Amino acid sequence: MSPLPNVSVTLSNGNLGRVLAGQDGTAGLIVTGVAVAGQFALGDILGPYTAPSDAEANGINAAYDTTNSVMAYQHIVDFFNRVPKGTKLYVMVVATTVTMTQMCDPTNSYAKKLLSQTNGEIKLLGITRIPDGAYTPTFSGQFEQDLHDAIAKIKLLQAEEFGFKRPFRAIIEGRNFQGTVASAADLRNVSTGPNANQVMVMIGQDYDVAQSAVYKNKYAAVGIALGRAAAIPVHRNIGRVKDGDLGITRASLSNGALMATFTDANLITLNDRGYVFFHQHPQKAGYFFNDDHMAAPITDDYSQLAYARVVDKAARIAVATYTDEILDTVQVDSTTGKLSLPTVKHYQGLIESAIADQMTGEISGVICTIDPDQNVLSTSNIAVQLDVTPVGTTRTISVTIALTNPAA
Repeated sequence: MSPLPNVSVTLSNGNLGRVLAGQDGTAGLIVTGVAVAGQFALGDILGPYTAPSDAEANGINAAYDTTNSVMAYQHIVDFFNRVPKGTKLYVMVVATTVTMTQMCDPTNSYAKKLLSQTNGEIKLLGITRIPDGAYTPTFSGQFEQDLHDAIAKIKLLQAEEFGFKRPFRAIIEGRNFQGTVASAADLRNVSTGPNANQVMVMIGQDYDVAQSAVYKNKYAAVGIALGRAAAIPVHRNIGRVKDGDLGITRASLSNGALMATFTDANLITLNDRGYVFFHQHPQKAGYFFNDDHMAAPITDDYSQLAYARVVDKAARIAVATYTDEILDTVQVDSTTGKLSLPTVKHYQGLIESAIADQMTGEISGVICTIDPDQNVLSTSNIAVQLDVTPVGTTRTISVTIALTNPAA
């Protein structure tokens, strides 16, 4: 049968390089525990979970934590209590003998496996540990040496993953703080610090959770920090007051001491040295994060998690946008053999439109610059400069108040 005369219209899809809404908060979490027969082996990638019930279906529940003296389920519940419905969490359970350093080492099949085998889905990675009874820690700068060594491994891992177009940022458990604030390692110091904008060190704990069992006494609440980060847009500080308090009745640091036992000067020191913990604001009920510090000098462009996540998202959009252009033909100027002006405008427009479309409200602006003086005929490469202007964050607001007499 012949069709009636008509104009045929077909909608083309998949051309904008869009990412799915909500995928910026997809997270991964490494916890210590034991295998569950018929459910999973140690080192398996579990999930993605979208609710605690998914973990329970794999045998990870409150009884699992109690029986095995671990906090796997606790961190998972802490995460899901603070994220929108549908947020995805991948989980890996490793032996209690595995150190955080070993988890983060890119030559081992722990964090590296979790990130690579989920094909870049994970944007935020949580590292936690409840060690085995035979573990004897050594200390440096008031924290276990394992923490410092793990941060160094995360730097290597993130550099490697970024090279594979799988950028991520990590939140690591600053467990077992020894309590002397003046001696705490300065994560912000450019000379002695780790210079690691790839990782946040969480040292706060939910006091009631920490005191519920001896093996929990020195933990840090990575699940809560990971959940809050996953719940908010990439440009937003996890300590933003308007996002509400964290639902904690009593807070402490990972030495088990209540926040009230630390002086204001103590907390200012820890804050200035780049640690993340729970904090109360005058005239506000509940606890909030003090800030979103990364373990890097304040002069580092990515010394705050929000800035780091913004640039990571822009990088992922750039990859998604320009991948369609790989091995495509490129028009050059017939006289110079260099990039033609239409070609330059094409590539600029592609990425500026994609980022403006997908990061509305998350950045202040974006400018793409491409030097036309590039010999693509000989190099087969086009160099692109992408400048993203972030949004600002109000850390302090100065208010001057005075009494006045209108009649005077």
